[in-house]
Parts: sequence; C-alpha cells; structure tokens
Amino acid sequence: MRTTINVKDDLMKALMKRAMVGSKTKAIELAIKEYLEKQAMEDLIALSGRIHIDLDWEKEEQAELDEYRNRC
Repeated sequence: MRTTINVKDDLMKALMKRAMVGSKTKAIELAIKEYLEKQAMEDLIALSGRIHIDLDWEKEEQAELDEYRNRC
C-alpha cells in the first residue's frame, strides 16, 4: 500500500541506522512489525492468571484418541 507520511528526518535516520536497513520503506515495515509483535506479547502477558492452560496436553490428546478409537 502506498502511503505518504511526515516523519522527522532525525527520527528516520536514527531508525534506519538502528535497523541497519538502506531504505525508509524497510525501516518503517520493520518498526511496524516489531511494534505489532510487542503488542501481541503484551496481550498474552495480560492474560496471565486469567486462563488456565493444561500443560499436560499429551494426556488430553491420548484421551481423545482413545475415545475416537472406542467409537470405531
């Protein structure tokens, strides 16, 4: 998608240098990607303590397989 944005020159230069990329497009794409990944991680962290994840998934999977086999 083609977009026109106004970014301060010093911010863009710092981003390009930090990201070690040669184009403004690559720098912006990388910044957006990293921001979205960070937000996704924060969303997962916010769920901490709110949901229970059974780490013994193998036991549950085996029970489902046994139930399926018993039906056949």
